[in-house]
Amino acid sequence: MKNKQLEILSPAGSLETFYAAINAGADAIYLGLSSFNARMKAENFTCDNIREVVKYAHTFGVKIYITLNTLITDDDITEVASLVKVLIEARVDAFIIQDFGIVKLLKTCFPNIVLHASTQMGIHNLEGAKVAEKLGITRIVLSRETKLEDIKLIHKNTNLEIEYFVQGALCVAFSGNCYLSSLEKGMSGNEGKCLQLCRLPYQNTLTGENSYNLSARDLSLLENLHELIDAGITSFKIEGRMRHSGYCSVVTKIYKDALQLIKDNKLSQSWIDEKQTLLRETFSRGEFNKNAYLKTGTPDNVINKDYQNHIGLKIGSVLSVKPFKNDLFVVQVKTNFPLNSGDGIKIINEKTKEQVASLGIGNISSKGNSIFEFVTKYKFDKSLSVFLTQNSNLENNYLSQKRKIKFNLKIEAFAGVNLKVNCYTNDLSFEYQSNFVLEKAKNSPLTNEDFYKQLNKLEDTVFKLEKLDVLTDGIFMPKSLLNEVRRNIVSMLQEKLIENNEKNIATFDEDKFNALLSKNTDVASVDIAIIDDAFDFDNDIEKLNDFKIVVFAPKQYLIELIQSAHQKLGEKFALNLPTILNSMDKKIIDKVLESLPNNIYLFANNIYGLDFADKYKVIASPLLNIKNRLGILLLNQFGINQICASVEASDAFVESQNLIKFISGKFPLMTFAHCPIKTIYKNSCSDCKYSHDFELKNINLGSYKVSRTRISSCYFELSSTFFYKKSKFSLLNLSK
Repeated sequence: MKNKQLEILSPAGSLETFYAAINAGADAIYLGLSSFNARMKAENFTCDNIREVVKYAHTFGVKIYITLNTLITDDDITEVASLVKVLIEARVDAFIIQDFGIVKLLKTCFPNIVLHASTQMGIHNLEGAKVAEKLGITRIVLSRETKLEDIKLIHKNTNLEIEYFVQGALCVAFSGNCYLSSLEKGMSGNEGKCLQLCRLPYQNTLTGENSYNLSARDLSLLENLHELIDAGITSFKIEGRMRHSGYCSVVTKIYKDALQLIKDNKLSQSWIDEKQTLLRETFSRGEFNKNAYLKTGTPDNVINKDYQNHIGLKIGSVLSVKPFKNDLFVVQVKTNFPLNSGDGIKIINEKTKEQVASLGIGNISSKGNSIFEFVTKYKFDKSLSVFLTQNSNLENNYLSQKRKIKFNLKIEAFAGVNLKVNCYTNDLSFEYQSNFVLEKAKNSPLTNEDFYKQLNKLEDTVFKLEKLDVLTDGIFMPKSLLNEVRRNIVSMLQEKLIENNEKNIATFDEDKFNALLSKNTDVASVDIAIIDDAFDFDNDIEKLNDFKIVVFAPKQYLIELIQSAHQKLGEKFALNLPTILNSMDKKIIDKVLESLPNNIYLFANNIYGLDFADKYKVIASPLLNIKNRLGILLLNQFGINQICASVEASDAFVESQNLIKFISGKFPLMTFAHCPIKTIYKNSCSDCKYSHDFELKNINLGSYKVSRTRISSCYFELSSTFFYKKSKFSLLNLSK
């Protein structure tokens, strides 16, 4: 750990949260502009203010990472290039990207650009990390589903920086491959427009219960920080570009303090428990997920099916609700937690899980014996539970803390010469000389206290004068000149800090840009079918006659089963590479591949599949999200020319590039690395209750099949059947 530069990476969806993150001690901030970022609903930033934002951050040595992490079309390419030019001029530090086409564009046309692979790219194993490294990406934001052992392998076998989410909302679906909002409502999460349909209630067909079966708990890995550091994580990412400034301030400061305590070997469980309580108050959907997917096996503590939004921390119960006047009511609450004006609470019926009321507290009074009274417009039954959702004193206390840059001054003030000031911080030093000559004092020479009083007027700045040394022979100068000296020193200090903390990360090569746009893609498409191990080879084999390639996607990766399918399909055979593949799964897949010829096709559903392209014939599945021609060119680098378009790609693009289009059958709207069966039954793996008839139903959306795939771990898909118009080259899923 001694040689690692550890980083707390905070979110900013607005200027208010940006300043909150800075003051709370963030080492880096990720933010987006009004286009091409995965949080389009946030306030975001603009080309007009981004330079000032970056300068302010760089004053503190805080880095700025731009989220350019949506999928783009061919029509967007020129606009993306223009935006990146503006951002480079603004001296941002790196770009977080998802789209293969954006990778191709930026690495080709902007030499030396710094790229971070977004979690939306789905990198979760060593093979995917190696592909990213080959592409010139320097940092990977790992998928939340990544196992601890895989983090260690990536750290040991690559030179990549590794970033990992440690706090905040958790997507239930595997990163980058959630299509529920897109295919049901036309609002793509891959374009920053997710409707969060996962937060709706779904009835399961196993027990008939209607609950929040797709609503993930919030993540909080405070007690896992030490082992994450040991595994190789250097950047600890906080989710929340849609959150308020109080959340950003509290969470950033807590994690910043935790890293310092780890460094000093003083992090205790009691400190963690205390801060977890504060984190619950700030934002949580009930109990936190404190382990993510780090441990081996298929986790079961991912979903909170009782609540889908912020409920905070339980603090007490309702004693009474009595009429007051003008349709208002007086509420008495029993709690040991001191409530204050400005706090937010929710009234919840814990038996029915109903959230009866959500309210902000105005005037409040204490009635003794831990009883608090306030007036509200809501009427509800007594004996309901009270949950704290906003602790105003806590947030105001954290927000009131201001980050200051300490500096020292050494002054030489002698009559007959210019004033000389040496200014220095931990990182730099410089000399300032006045443009006036000092005069000997006739009556009252300036004392050290006089110098300090004027030079320390820094309340409206980000600086703090730590130490002042004065060498003088008794001179006099007006306070106005001393104030001018202070302003000049502060201005110079800020300019030099900014200069010291930023660099030109890239230049735009217009010739390469034009050459890239005119470069021809290499596409050789065929009709493809997908089948699983329920396919009836004896009676239905003729259904596969019209297909050049048949992808076998077994529900269990058994060598005998896969060999049998290969024998029956012959040269048509392609093996489906699972969307998620940890290192334990990889050992099983390696044994399967060793039992098969080298000339088979592999159907790649994730970036790690590109790592097989030097040995096998790899086909790009729709889950690689190709929807622009630059993405095709990137796949061509790996020798891949049989490419399925993203299901979100336009028909015009598919036809113009002769890509393979998904047109019929079951399509995976979500892929899970947790066990939804355990969510329902609270059972163990030894008492598995999985059923092939398992479905989740929403009254406004429809019914979705949940199917299981087993490797070393179990994975699940939420799917529905879709039918689209025939394309020149088509992909049909015939799986049961």
